[in-house]
Amino acid sequence: MYALTLESKRKKPVNLVEEDYLALKTVPMVLFHPDRMIIMKALFYHGNVEFRQLKPNIPEITDGSLASHLKVLEHLDFIKVQKEIIGRKLRTSYEITEYGRKIFMKFEDSLKAFVKSVGSCYE
Repeated sequence: MYALTLESKRKKPVNLVEEDYLALKTVPMVLFHPDRMIIMKALFYHGNVEFRQLKPNIPEITDGSLASHLKVLEHLDFIKVQKEIIGRKLRTSYEITEYGRKIFMKFEDSLKAFVKSVGSCYE
């Protein structure tokens, strides 16, 4: 493990620790996109969610852009797609996979640890 200490105007020096870097580096970069974070969070906490339910939760996203983000997450096996015809309408819903759940929990834990380490610089 290495630690790099930087002098700063804060009350105590900032320590850049290898674990912070490695924890964030092991999380897939595709999750750092704000829209994908919101999609994964919605699926993680709410289970099965329809396309029409996701869109209002992501400001200023188009149908095409949302569909593209969902395809990326599906391709990586983070989510699965379910399509059914009800009446004459196609209903598309999404659900997080077990693999996606593990990755998102790792992502969330890594971000929390990083934010906590940054916060400790101000104490």
